[in-house]
Amino acid sequence: MQSDHPPPKVPAAASLLAGALAALGFVVAGMFRGTYPFGDLSRSTNDLGAQYVPFYAHLWDVLTGNAQGDLLFNWQSGFGVGFLADFGVVLGSPLSFLVVLFPRDDIDLAVFVITTLKLALAAAAMAALLRRLRPGPWWLAAALGASYGLCGWAIDDGAYVPMWLDGLIAVPMFCLVGEWALRGKHRTLGVLVIAVFWISNFYTAYMAAIAAALVFLVRVLTSEIAWRGRLYGVLRYALVWVLGLALSTPVLIPVFQANSLAAPSPSGTFTPVPLENFFSRLLPLSEGVGRGAGLYVGTAALLLAATLPFNGSVKAVTRIAWTLLAVLVGASFLWQPTHEVWHGFDSPNGSQYRQGFVLCAILVMAAWLSVADRAPSWIALTGGAALVATLAICTQHSPLLTNGSIIVLSCSAALMLLVLLALRYVGRPRLVALVAAALVLGAVGVELTWTAVVVDEQRSKVLPASARPWGTEHSEAADKLRETTGWPQYRTDPGTTFTPNDPMLVGGQGTGYYSSLLPASLNRTLTELGFGWAGYGRASFRLENPVTDAIFSIGATLEDGAVQRTEVPPLVTVRPKPADGAPQPDSAFAYQERLLGAKVYEVPEYKGRRTDRPGVVTLTARCPVGSTIYLTLPRISGEARGPDGEWQRLAAPRRPGINTSSAMVELGPTPASGVAVAEIRIITSAGPIPLTGAMGCLDEAKLKAAVAALRTAGATAVKTGGHSIEATLKPGSTGLAVVAVPRVDGWRCSVDDGKAQEPNEFGGLLAVELPGPSQKVSCSFRPPGLELGLAAGASALLITLGLFLLGRRRRSAS
Repeated sequence: MQSDHPPPKVPAAASLLAGALAALGFVVAGMFRGTYPFGDLSRSTNDLGAQYVPFYAHLWDVLTGNAQGDLLFNWQSGFGVGFLADFGVVLGSPLSFLVVLFPRDDIDLAVFVITTLKLALAAAAMAALLRRLRPGPWWLAAALGASYGLCGWAIDDGAYVPMWLDGLIAVPMFCLVGEWALRGKHRTLGVLVIAVFWISNFYTAYMAAIAAALVFLVRVLTSEIAWRGRLYGVLRYALVWVLGLALSTPVLIPVFQANSLAAPSPSGTFTPVPLENFFSRLLPLSEGVGRGAGLYVGTAALLLAATLPFNGSVKAVTRIAWTLLAVLVGASFLWQPTHEVWHGFDSPNGSQYRQGFVLCAILVMAAWLSVADRAPSWIALTGGAALVATLAICTQHSPLLTNGSIIVLSCSAALMLLVLLALRYVGRPRLVALVAAALVLGAVGVELTWTAVVVDEQRSKVLPASARPWGTEHSEAADKLRETTGWPQYRTDPGTTFTPNDPMLVGGQGTGYYSSLLPASLNRTLTELGFGWAGYGRASFRLENPVTDAIFSIGATLEDGAVQRTEVPPLVTVRPKPADGAPQPDSAFAYQERLLGAKVYEVPEYKGRRTDRPGVVTLTARCPVGSTIYLTLPRISGEARGPDGEWQRLAAPRRPGINTSSAMVELGPTPASGVAVAEIRIITSAGPIPLTGAMGCLDEAKLKAAVAALRTAGATAVKTGGHSIEATLKPGSTGLAVVAVPRVDGWRCSVDDGKAQEPNEFGGLLAVELPGPSQKVSCSFRPPGLELGLAAGASALLITLGLFLLGRRRRSAS
């Protein structure tokens, strides 16, 4: 960072070795565990398989021209949603583009390789930063870099959320930008670094930015550069950050806009973990995802960091500043106001310590500063060993430690103490340094790998795999969907059998969509129509219902491995303009009828009765004989069945109506008696069964006639582009053109090549008013905020280019 020390002559060796150690440790840990791709155990913990792998699969399709959509729009998920914001949240890292190097059916392998590379790059970046902070033994920088790359947070929190690992890389890279700013070097490169990591994942980049700013402040205060030079360094650092952030706005602004329009999730409740559990996560073989911050950085780094306060070889101001930094950052994890600052002024659901990697970085940097110039003295080693021993004694009963934690800590610490004493008092002749390097690198590598194995094994008991890697059943489903696709004449819905994101994973176009950016308006529309969802409305699932199939032009479905075809209206239909003051629908059946344009349900009055069996209720009504009985109870979890039918799941297991919502279910035909009975076994309920609107009886003949009418009046041809749709209407069409696509912000439509305007909304769908006899409707999507982002990004690019050319001219002149 500063001119106090000359830059190292061979920085690449430490980085290469650190990256190799981290990658090797992660791979070997997977081999020991037998997880994919080394065994039958899935590594798709939590959302990795259910959400992120399908996004990588869709990116593969976009890059190879096999997707329905492009980087701006995704026609396959949620009946059509924006994609740029999802790209910015999940796939923004340049490494994501490596998916094209793998076959489509090896998408899980691609994600594993990208994850491994990110861990390796984090280790390499840290090793490079350490050598820039202060020259020292390259092999020790490599060991500490690997300790950071495979820290507790990386394995326990980040390994199954690949985009979070971009923040792990960002901390040392942002700190390097600070180093360059103080030295007046690499200004243009610094701007690019800031932009790349904010595009890669703004969430962890935000945390990394706070950490880097704190480190930069400490470096400014402890530097030997004249104060005028420090001031210029601060100004250069601020300029680089402003330009870097502005350069990332073409992605950042659409992401923020999409986030503001997304289905909201309630804030989590922050409860600081007991100090015993908090500090126990510093020790090897500890695991506690969601129950404490993953602070483990290896025994070697922990011991060295603990020696810093006692190390007289390091300037007092440096010792005090870095010790205070580590203590205050750690304390900020346990105080709610600062905890919320780390998480963007909110308390997250799920893991409460997503910022854990920043303290890992600070500890590793502190460790390096204590040993870079020379090994700590016996006084410093005694003080550091006492701190680590005290830590072990105070946390030995923590439930987050495993059986071998204290033993591994003791053995590794003893070995490290012997090596450091030898380096300090024997000197550093070639043989001693060689033996020390071999011992430290070997011990660190074994400990990191062992800890990774234990962490993965323990975590799998709490967070099991949510999906299987791509296999034969995925290939068969994808092949059948490809063979029967009729897009854009009709949708082929793959369902949500493998994951909520099956349309992206195996192909087709349907309801399935799992994203933190699922629009609130889409969730509202799906809820009104009787669709089920989870994840606070951010994961939508297929609804097996012929009326919604007709509404959304789902002409083929994948059911039990076979494709079922049915006649449906085209993607664009023409309806009469709705009458002013029409009453609002009062049930999911009425909402469906509004979008269908015909009455096809009999919504009967029913009587409820509790049975002798606990939690079992029956609803009894009269329906036309032969009609199909449907039940909608979104706020109830349990099971339901019709007359002599099979039990159907009401899938709202967690906080019905808030975290999950049960889909409408079919209970079978109305018997000859005309008495429709729904038997409901309630497990969890967010309220009583509604007095009306829970039962509906579908007349298949009326539905068939309604579909025929829509087909007759609908578009004669439909074409879709990456983010556009064009429909040819029957000559003289009037009224309202309804596109079976959610009406979300970003659409502009025109009639007969006229002026493009914002479309109307009809029951949550895209609607275009036809001012007179019309023959063509065209719509195009542009993510909200993209124009502003492009303008800001272009301005930043021009300024950055100007500064680069100006600097180059000055260097040439000198």
